[in-house]
This record gives sequence, structure tokens and C-alpha cells, in this order.
Amino acid sequence: MTRLSRAFPHARPWTVAVLVLLLAGILGAGVVLAQTSPIHPTFPLLDEDGVNVLVSGKPVSTMATCGSCHDTEYIASHSFHATVGLEQFTEPGQVGRGRAWEMSPGLYGGWDPIVYRYLTPKGDERFDLGTPDWLMLLGARHPGGGPAMVAPDGTPLPDVVVEPGDPITHSQDPETGEPQPWDWNASGVEEMNCFLCHLPDPNNQARTEELQAGRFQWANTATLLGTGLVERTDQGWQWVPDAFQEDGSLKPERVAIQDPGPENCGQCHGTVYT
Repeated sequence: MTRLSRAFPHARPWTVAVLVLLLAGILGAGVVLAQTSPIHPTFPLLDEDGVNVLVSGKPVSTMATCGSCHDTEYIASHSFHATVGLEQFTEPGQVGRGRAWEMSPGLYGGWDPIVYRYLTPKGDERFDLGTPDWLMLLGARHPGGGPAMVAPDGTPLPDVVVEPGDPITHSQDPETGEPQPWDWNASGVEEMNCFLCHLPDPNNQARTEELQAGRFQWANTATLLGTGLVERTDQGWQWVPDAFQEDGSLKPERVAIQDPGPENCGQCHGTVYT
């Protein structure tokens, strides 16, 4: 009130009071509108084949769904949040100021002093983390895409040729510690998760549970738990028809797209400033 009085020195007190109330109303309306996304159009949720999930019953594909309007391929390939060092992947010991076993300056291939684990270099005598293990262990701090979809040479993970002990296609046996083959076609991959940053209340816990269980293709779907779009049942994840319009797109009140806020960032980064 005092600052507004100084900004409008010739205004009467009641005029300043009205300005304060108007400003409060505008800000309050902005908060409400941010939750209902008045500008973002409704859209269908598509699977990896571009089919509406209500028809296929498959996991949602953020790349296909958001890619209907946005250049998701470009966004995912140019975001360090997604690539986490994949584009700088190299031979062990070749990372500037890195340790002898590090293969990138990012989370993927770099040394993690918090969990004290590392991605195993191919041919290393000790198998610590294969790519599937990395995703199950550290996936909660990674929004998907990058190494959760492709190998360092760009080959889609399900298409990588299985070679004995290759960390890309093997995981550590929890009992023996030895590498065991991983079926990427069964687990699926995790696309860059747009929901984590652009929903007001994404369910990161449900997403993390899917990652830790090795059900990577369902992680992004699990992020929608609590939105009324999908439910977790004894038979698995099921889409809720009542949340969609007759044409298969979301009902307007179900579209809650927003700019990322501190709470969104805090899901991976921990403590953030609000």
C-alpha cells in the first residue's frame, strides 16, 4: 500500500485501495487460470504408435502426444536434463577432470558420490551398473529420454544387439552380482516426461515405483496418477473413459498444463527456493 501511494502521489487513499484490490484479484485469477490452462487446447493421449490410449490401452507416449504440436524430438535431444551426458559419452578416462572410469560429465556415465555407484564401462572386470540398473536406481532424478531410450551411438535400446556382459543390454543379478541379459522389449523405454515439469501435481512417487520395478514404459503413465485420467488396478494401469470427450480428447477441465514451478524442479533436485 505504501509503495503504491508513493507511485501515485496524487491519488486519493481510496483509489490506492481499489488498485490493491484489483491487483489482488488479477493475481488470484492468474493462479486459478494456471490450474485450468485457459490457453492450452484439449488434446488426446496417444501411445507410441499414435493411437489413442483409450483404444489401445497402452502406455501414453509423451513424444507422440506432445509431439502433435511441439517438436518433442528437438526438445528432448537438446535438453541436458534428458541427455545427462549422453551426447558427450566417450571412452573411460577421457572426461576432462574425470576419474578413470567416468565416461561423461553428466549423470549418465559420470561418478555419483551420493549413491556410490557408477555405470560399468564395457569390458570392465567388475560389473556395477548396466543401463537398466542405472535407470532403476537413478531414474527418479532423470526426466526420461536420452539414455533411457537410446544407446550412446543412437541405437534405440530395444534394437541393440545383445553381447556378453555389455552394460547396455545387461543388468546386475542382485544375488550373484553377475551381469544378466535385459529384455528391453519387455520393459520398454522411458521417453522424456513432459508431465513432470508441466503439471501442477505430477505423481513422481508412482513414477519412481514403476522405474524401480523395471517397468520403464509405464513410468510416464504413472505420473498421471491422481489426475483422474488413469487408475492403478490389480490388472495394471487403466485409462478412465469419463475423463475424455467423445472425440477421444481430454475434457477441458482435465487440461492442467502450466509453466514449470519450483516444486516441479524439486522432484529431481531436492531443495529448491519457492
